[in-house]
Amino acid sequence: MEVMPGASRVRAALGATWGRALVLGVAFLALQRISARFLFEPLRGSAVWLPAGVSLAFLLRSPLRMWAALLGAVLGVELGIAVVQGFPVQVGLLWGLGNALRMGLGAALMRQVLGTPVLLIRVREVAGLLVLGSLVAALPSATLGALASVQWLQSPSFWREWVSWWLSDALGTVLVAPVLLTWWPLRSRVPWRVSGTEAGLVVGVAVFVTAFLFRQPVSSSSQGILATLPYAAFPVVITAALRMGPRGAATVAAMMGSIAIWYTSQGLGPFGTLIVDNNEQVLSVQTFLAVLTLSGLTLAAVAAERRRAENAQRVLAQAGAVLGESLDWRGTLPRVVALLVPELCDGAALWLMRPDRTMEPLASAGTCSARPPEPASSGALRAWQGPGGSGLVAPMWTGGQVVGALTLCTGPASAPLGQGARALAEDLARRCAHALERARLFDEAREAIAARDEFIAIAAHEMRTPLAALTLRVHGMESRLRRPDVPDEVRDKVHLLARQVSRLTQLVENLLDVGRINTGRLELRREPMDLSELVLEVVERFRDAAARAGCELRASVMPRLMGTWDRARLEQALTNLLSNAIKFGAGQPVDVSLAREGERRARLRVCDHGIGVPEDALERIFGRFERAVSSRRYGGLGLGLFLTRQIAEAHGGTVSASSQPGQGACFVLELPLES
Repeated sequence: MEVMPGASRVRAALGATWGRALVLGVAFLALQRISARFLFEPLRGSAVWLPAGVSLAFLLRSPLRMWAALLGAVLGVELGIAVVQGFPVQVGLLWGLGNALRMGLGAALMRQVLGTPVLLIRVREVAGLLVLGSLVAALPSATLGALASVQWLQSPSFWREWVSWWLSDALGTVLVAPVLLTWWPLRSRVPWRVSGTEAGLVVGVAVFVTAFLFRQPVSSSSQGILATLPYAAFPVVITAALRMGPRGAATVAAMMGSIAIWYTSQGLGPFGTLIVDNNEQVLSVQTFLAVLTLSGLTLAAVAAERRRAENAQRVLAQAGAVLGESLDWRGTLPRVVALLVPELCDGAALWLMRPDRTMEPLASAGTCSARPPEPASSGALRAWQGPGGSGLVAPMWTGGQVVGALTLCTGPASAPLGQGARALAEDLARRCAHALERARLFDEAREAIAARDEFIAIAAHEMRTPLAALTLRVHGMESRLRRPDVPDEVRDKVHLLARQVSRLTQLVENLLDVGRINTGRLELRREPMDLSELVLEVVERFRDAAARAGCELRASVMPRLMGTWDRARLEQALTNLLSNAIKFGAGQPVDVSLAREGERRARLRVCDHGIGVPEDALERIFGRFERAVSSRRYGGLGLGLFLTRQIAEAHGGTVSASSQPGQGACFVLELPLES
């Protein structure tokens, strides 16, 4: 008969439950035999009840469906031990019931307050183990154990017995539970920063130091000084906590505690030779071991929290650097997600909102990141926690709308995501949303610039054809007006029309050059030429314009300065510089000078004595459509200096400006003599 898959799962679950219950029963029995060696008569309670720690750890690491079997295993083992040792059945029943209540109460309180799993990598988890899992949980077991001892085993004092049981259960929990909680399971995310050799060395030193301190018989005359020797064990525990994390601190503290209790039970060491009764000896060693263990665990948790905070800050810094490298969010956002695993969580994913309000994955890393989050409408971070792990969803908002989400998650073997992880997720989600918004705005700006450039190019081309026809007609009219019978007034008006047509043609050519520069198509036609000759020609051509503006055009040009340049482009650059000087320096002299700068460069200076340029605009005026003055007063498109710089840089040269407001401006064009 074929077994259904559901039945197979049930059988497997039952097998795992009873298998774990059997392991707990065997471990409980073995640790009970060890704890019996630390019995101080006439008290019936051991100095340290080691089964308390192992039973609590088993419950915390087991699903709720296994709890009944585990509690039953503890109750049955305790009852069997009492019967075998000849105790009344009532004693075994109360002891077993007390142990079951202790482990059940402690595990339930810790799960409710701390969540799962408890890895002792946070200070609140160490405090929860001490208060909830040890001190509070030991109350029913101490009460029932002391009651049974007084009622049926003739213990002398209920309160002395109760205190002994309570401290015994609490100390057993503090000593043993941390070892199991930090090592089980092995793949849990517990800090471990040392090699096996260093770990073995620390453990070896701990064993040696503890044996040396506690196996020495202490005489009554030396108790005052030597009684303080046990505290020399603290540096070892501190070293283990800082270097080996919670696992190291728990392991070393448990080993040192076991050795200390063993020698104390033999009447050796500072606590075993105290001139007090057995009850005070037990209290002394219990207090010392509790302080030693909790100090190590607390320090390890503090160090672990600090390392997590440092990791979070480092991840945020790295994420900021990655997002600032490029506006290509499809390349940067997956790299940000990869930074989170395994530094801060077991799995992370980034989701983007589709137009239909569903989420599509953009990037993921690690595990537990395959489930798409539900679209958030309130803008609040959403977190969850369960037997399968923990996780959170941080929505990404831009412009009042959810554009995506960042999810972080941990597996069942890792600590749940706390407030630090939530703050980190919100910060990263905000940064990722800003990256998306910046990329969107950049794309829109780029599209707008492309549309503008396309419009300028099309408009310039469309204007070029009628301007060419108009230029031909104007030139034809000028040739006919050369006859002596044409009035001067008509001739002047046609000449003015020709200048305006020429100016409009130059503006159209400048717009076309801008389009060529944007597409990388500004080509140079180099040829050997005399720059001095070109400068004199351009200066001569501008004399009439300078005279109309009231400018004295002065030129100082060295003869025959040869080089390899594009003649038309240099003429265009010099024309732009001279026209600006005459426009902004009207009524003042304009100086043009050309000289050799060293052996390989030519230097052209165009200086006016006009309104000048503000200091904060000296670099900006070389940008496209940039101006330092109002266009309504001086006209122009703000392209002349931009094209001049592009022409200079295309030749391998430079152009710069200097100015004193109100005293004029000077533009310097430097060009290499060879290409």
